[in-house]
This record gives sequence, structure tokens and C-alpha cells, in this order.
Amino acid sequence: MADYLEKTDAEFQVTGGERDSGQQTDLIRRGEGLSLLDCVTQGVLQLPKEHRAQKAFFRFLHRAGTDSQLFEQVHRLRDSVILSTVRERKPSGGTTIALTGLRGGEGTSFLSLLLGLSLGECSHRRVAILDGRFDAARFLALSDVLGLSQNAVKLQKGDTEVNGYYSPMHPNVCFLRSASAERSEQFFSDKRLGVFLGGLRQKFDFSVVELPPLLQDTACLYMLPQVDRIYLVLESAKTRLADVQRAIETARDAGRKISGVILNKQRTPLWSKFFWREFFY
Repeated sequence: MADYLEKTDAEFQVTGGERDSGQQTDLIRRGEGLSLLDCVTQGVLQLPKEHRAQKAFFRFLHRAGTDSQLFEQVHRLRDSVILSTVRERKPSGGTTIALTGLRGGEGTSFLSLLLGLSLGECSHRRVAILDGRFDAARFLALSDVLGLSQNAVKLQKGDTEVNGYYSPMHPNVCFLRSASAERSEQFFSDKRLGVFLGGLRQKFDFSVVELPPLLQDTACLYMLPQVDRIYLVLESAKTRLADVQRAIETARDAGRKISGVILNKQRTPLWSKFFWREFFY
């Protein structure tokens, strides 16, 4: 993946005052005909001032819209997921895809959202996006920016209810949020997790789950045997090969083979903008 941290394009705009979901929906309608992914990355939406702390994350999303190489790689990942699903022809419902880093800071949140929105471009397929780290501040920011409202989707995980939120202009993409204040380890260690994931597969064609760092949070160990595909997100020139090997062995011990590796934040030399650019992706 391209190094989106090194771009110098215009920043995601932060607006003053409060902006309700109706105003954001009007902004989305101005981009009618665009996918939800295009609305986010092409700067159609604006970030309200009260979510200033999330500005960096949304700035990265906006910058991603100007990087055709990054989008090409995201679409290749999306197509790989679709092809594997078609090839396997699962009789038991949709496909659950998990992304996880090793130590944190690899860009897993960013890539999980891009993958989920990219799958959502197939408007006849229902896509669920679950932040398995349960970052409430980021969910509220996404909710305001995308004009999300609660829909009829409700999933049970024991005594915990997980609600769905969607943009009326793009009803096939659903953002899931736990109604309780459970942390990742509490949520994923529940013995009734399999029932929850079964319900997820019945309601959605694709479910993208962002998991906590594999080598730092035991929550991943409960999810590894349950998901259909899992991708490791690595940071170029920072992630250690010893950590990668340990992660592969951990997944193998849990009965899950790593589906693929995403190399993110790869820095390219200045001259690569003029020739041999494709060599660095």
C-alpha cells in the first residue's frame, strides 16, 4: 500500500458549529451517483468541529482519494475476497473478513474502512463494518460525517445487543455498534460469539471486522477460528520479521491460516514519481 502519510494534498475540512445528520445527508445527496467510498475520499463530506480529534484519520481518507495506486491495491484486495467467496460457494451465508495489525499503528482502521466501503460499491450486496476495538469517538465522527441513522438490523451476542447504522443513500453498507460498554476482550471472549457471527453471516454478504493488534490483545485469539479470511497489516520498514513469524504461528495454533499480508505505509523515493513507480507498490 502507498504511504498515505507522505502526501501533501489539501486537508479534510473541519467546519465550525454543529452539523446534524440531515445536513450531512444533504451533502451526500450532492454527490448522488457516487458510492459511499467516493463520498468519503473525494471530500464531498465535512468534519464537524466537535470531532476535531479525528481530523487526522479523515485527512488520510481524503488523501487516499488522490492516490490511484492505493485505490488499485484496495480494489485488488476487494476482488480477491469476492473471487474466493465465489470459488468456495459457501452454503452457510456470508463471508467474514478480519484485518489485524501486530503491534498497533499499522493503519488497520484505515484499511478496514476502505475495504468495507469498497465492497459496498457492489450495491446489491449487503456489507457490515465492525470496529472490533470499539472506538466510540471514531464511530460518532463517522456517524455525523456520513449522516448515519439506526436501521432495523439488531444482532444479539448473549445479553449484548449490536445495532446497525446506515446512510439512507447507501443502505447496503451497515456500520455495527455494540450497545454496551464492553471492551474487545470481553466482547470476543463471550462463549456465544459463534451465534453472533452466525447471525452476521445470515444478514450480510460480507462482514469486515477490524481486530485489535494480534500480538498485544488476546481478543484476536478468540476470533481467529471463527472468521473466513484474515489479513495481517504490516508497516513497511518497521514491522519485524520475527513478529510476522510469531503471528503466523499464533494463527496456525488457533487453527487458522493467514489469508494474506498487506504491506502499508511503504515510502517511495522522490524519483519514483517519474518512473518505475509501480515497482514500489
